[in-house]
Amino acid sequence: MMFNFLKPKVTTTLTAHLPTCLLAGDRALRYDAPVQKWLAAEGFGCVTSAKSSVNAEGRGTASQVVFTVTGLDARLLDRLVAHFDSLGAPKGSWFTDAEGKELRRFGTTEVVVLELDPAVLPADQGAAQVAAVLMGPIEERVSSAGRLQGTGTYPGAVELYFHCRSPRIVETALAELLAHHPLCRNARVYRMSVDA
Repeated sequence: MMFNFLKPKVTTTLTAHLPTCLLAGDRALRYDAPVQKWLAAEGFGCVTSAKSSVNAEGRGTASQVVFTVTGLDARLLDRLVAHFDSLGAPKGSWFTDAEGKELRRFGTTEVVVLELDPAVLPADQGAAQVAAVLMGPIEERVSSAGRLQGTGTYPGAVELYFHCRSPRIVETALAELLAHHPLCRNARVYRMSVDA
């Protein structure tokens, strides 16, 4: 007679694929560190690596977080989905195993980008400094509909990335800001497209 509780639990490597603009520093803050903390606290495993893919201009196009878990089953996968969703994972995210097999789709937010014109911004300020100035008025309008997840500074644009559960509310709030705030002259708002 076999006793299941005597079987050693198998350690599995999973990759979370996240369609988001976040660059390495923001990704590490928003995903790598919280996932590592949660896995360690629950005794499930650990983050082993992570990366952000970028295009020729250096803009983030996607992120991956690779981690190990012990005793993977449907229930643990449900908990992983819930945890990543709580971090603001975008729609169209998915988990794969070490062989690249898709295990589960997840994600509850959409990525809304506020693209600012560097020509109207103070010369000594990057995206993080501009975001700090704008977040007060933005948070008043946006409330819990979305949250700032990261920023990017490029030759032709400064970008703020919002992961939104209610993107229309965030787009409306940002449009009001574009109409009145001097730092938002020539700015535009758009949603990051996700290939389902």
